[in-house]
Amino acid sequence: MTSIPAIDTGVAPIRRATVLQAMAAFVSGAFRLRGRASRSEYWWWMLANIIVLSTTQLLVPVIISGGTPEPTLRIGPFGSWFFANLELFNWHPTDAPTSPVAALSLAFAGCWLVLTVIPGFAVAVRRLHDSNLAGWWALLVFNPLGSWILLLFALRGPRAEGARFDA
Repeated sequence: MTSIPAIDTGVAPIRRATVLQAMAAFVSGAFRLRGRASRSEYWWWMLANIIVLSTTQLLVPVIISGGTPEPTLRIGPFGSWFFANLELFNWHPTDAPTSPVAALSLAFAGCWLVLTVIPGFAVAVRRLHDSNLAGWWALLVFNPLGSWILLLFALRGPRAEGARFDA
């Protein structure tokens, strides 16, 4: 078993981060808005987030209910808000899950969203810094079209000028 090399996650982004390095940087910088996050740091976090939320909010309820989702057009692809804005089951707050496993799965998804919304926002701000954009751009997530713009910003490559956010 190989060990993970020590990383200074305080300022500079980790280029070509592994999954474990990216998750370590995500946790250690959970409430840090200064500094930068590389594309690999950001996208490994997004992949982990999408896997957890799609499993707990989509896969488990579909397997238990035996139904298939009925997609609508409310999708916003940014951090924890991806599934908060995704409405696949036309589920209404008065409808209760019929299975305790489905209820537990949805409760876990809710806890996950609450626990990761601020760290997800922080890593998004640091990702914007790496491409030399102010973190204030992350507030576009509250605009439905802004989520798509932020997705494009997150895809941008690093810019040397982004080092100004390290101080």
